[in-house]
Amino acid sequence: MIIKYSVGLDVSAADIKACISVIDIEQRVKVQFSKTHSNTKKGLLELYNWIIKSHKSPEIPLVVCMEATGVYHENSAYFLLEKGLRISIVLPNKAKKYLQALGLKSKNDKIDAKGLAQMGAEQNLKEWKPLGNFFMIFVF
Repeated sequence: MIIKYSVGLDVSAADIKACISVIDIEQRVKVQFSKTHSNTKKGLLELYNWIIKSHKSPEIPLVVCMEATGVYHENSAYFLLEKGLRISIVLPNKAKKYLQALGLKSKNDKIDAKGLAQMGAEQNLKEWKPLGNFFMIFVF
């Protein structure tokens, strides 16, 4: 029985590598889907629709986990938050140490997205909320 969905996002200037994982009651994490989206307004909408389509059981919690990557992650975070998703943003050094602890030695965007999805599934990460009122600003 699945107890949580987790979306790991590795965001760069050009694209967003996304991985959706689930964790079950026996604490096994399984990758369900992976996909790359462009880091544009259209790409973010496609990402959101893909997440919603892949979230097969809406009664089961879903979290989106991403690294703080300078300014590249901000559009994704604000957009997905505005759409009602729970967002967690982790510091790059925390994500790196987590991946190292899992024994993942090679580093690329796809591996990072998978590791962030696993991190979001296994841990109860702090939910990210912007300071004060926010409105969408797309810098593409």
